[in-house]
Amino acid sequence: MIPEDKIMLREVAHLCIVVRDVERTARAFAERFGIGPFRIRVLHTPKSRGSVQGEPAEYTIKFGFARLGPITLELAQPLEGRTILQEFLEEHGEGIHHIGLPASTPFEAELEKWRRQGIQPLQSSRMEDPEEGWAYMDTHNLVGCILEILCFKRYQ
Repeated sequence: MIPEDKIMLREVAHLCIVVRDVERTARAFAERFGIGPFRIRVLHTPKSRGSVQGEPAEYTIKFGFARLGPITLELAQPLEGRTILQEFLEEHGEGIHHIGLPASTPFEAELEKWRRQGIQPLQSSRMEDPEEGWAYMDTHNLVGCILEILCFKRYQ
């Protein structure tokens, strides 16, 4: 039996690259490497459902998604508001930002498991369904990169 506090990540959903221009980068992946097609969408998170470094935050991010074998290649372009994606761009330029991993629902219970392990969310977004959400977790010093937990019923 698995203890309730045990974090169990079993598969990779996506690898995310932060970029300055999703369309340009998607074109380069398609033309040079045959990766695509990319689905492009803009996600706006209102202050009532978003946070950055524990503070309420409103932000808009443009994403591009393409299947790459069993995982998705995710391109992320911060558009408006304060995000850790924008901070990454300013400090490091474009590059690999995080690994997205399905995690259990409900979202708040999963976040609490991580907090009990001493790992805080850097940025999060709660969905309209209160059991669902995602968070970039502060794991860089632990494993060398940011892990994003994806708490969605479709992964259960």
